[in-house]
Amino acid sequence: MTAYDMDQREIDIAEAGRRVVLRYGMSRTTMSDVAQEAGISRQTLYAVFSSKDELLRAIIRQLSNRKVAGIEADFERTSDLGERLDSVILHMAIKSFELLQASPDAEDIVTGFNAACKEELKSNAVRYHDLLTDMLKPYQRSINSAGMTVPALADFIQKSTLMIKHEASDMAHITELAGSLKALVLHVALAGSGK
Repeated sequence: MTAYDMDQREIDIAEAGRRVVLRYGMSRTTMSDVAQEAGISRQTLYAVFSSKDELLRAIIRQLSNRKVAGIEADFERTSDLGERLDSVILHMAIKSFELLQASPDAEDIVTGFNAACKEELKSNAVRYHDLLTDMLKPYQRSINSAGMTVPALADFIQKSTLMIKHEASDMAHITELAGSLKALVLHVALAGSGK
């Protein structure tokens, strides 16, 4: 089992926690709310997650696992860099943006996760960076000839998708930003490859 693995009970509780956090925000969510949503007792909840911070880390881990699984499934279907970038942007930026837009207290969610779960967020950032680096490795020659490295471009994509999901004003804006990011990356990665 890796650090990202979760058993079915943890997944089910984390999913219930995600729904409650999206409904009420971070500060107003209680362990009692989560237990009720999950259909379990508070004792059972505390036996699985001993604190709200531990539960929040599990919610982040489960969201990350879902994103990575979606990206990896898309990568299995295509080797086209443009389509792979679409998948990365969809799972790392657009779906997160849509989730936050659906919540009445999005700002509380963002600040609550950042305060409570910095280590989990860092761990997941490494996962995303590794996934992006692997995606870009076949284009290393073009990326290097553009004066960049594969890890630097992976970092740029990662930071840009983070910015896009937090700074976009609406779906039209996020689509425009995503299109610009994709165009820039394709230009750098494919300029010297003849593709």
